[in-house]
Amino acid sequence: MKTNPRQFSRRPQAKRQAGFSLFELVVFVLSVAIIYAYAAQRFASYPGEAEKANFIAVTTQLQNSMTLQTFTAQLSGGSAASVAVLEDGNPMDLMLRPPRNYFGVMPPSQAGELPRRSWYFDSISRHLVYLLGSGESVYLEQDGRLSPADEIRLRIEADYGEVDRATGLPVFISEDSGRAVAPANRELRFNGLILAPVTPYRWSRSG
Repeated sequence: MKTNPRQFSRRPQAKRQAGFSLFELVVFVLSVAIIYAYAAQRFASYPGEAEKANFIAVTTQLQNSMTLQTFTAQLSGGSAASVAVLEDGNPMDLMLRPPRNYFGVMPPSQAGELPRRSWYFDSISRHLVYLLGSGESVYLEQDGRLSPADEIRLRIEADYGEVDRATGLPVFISEDSGRAVAPANRELRFNGLILAPVTPYRWSRSG
């Protein structure tokens, strides 16, 4: 009996299109964390750049933890509401091991005693706060104006996007491909959790 080689050539392709497994996502998250940890050490001789690299490393790990939390909930059959409830929560609670310069949950009245270049979770506003080092070129963007910042505030937000009911694709992808999507055929879908700045900021290159 002769076999058709095409039958076997299609199977690996279908497997590749199945998406990422939980193991592959964990490997990706760990790889990104290692890369940013190396970057933080690479800029250790430049105080301003080292602080920026360390800040990016921590926020990247926090975002990866939230993405992993969402992905795990979806695999276990959890609803979007079970993940969206984490909105306004403490991102540090999602990390296996918080950074050493994280000092826990406290009101702003106690945060004045903390050293610079440290993290804490504001129990009043429910914001994750990073206290900038002195002399860093960080500015807050408000009403088109830049003002020097001494701290950066972040919060967990649930991200939603409009999708095409028929295809499940984001509306902007459908419309960019030339397929108009009527309002009645649109719906909001939970995309995941993001770590968003409370006030937009700009971190300029130091020196």
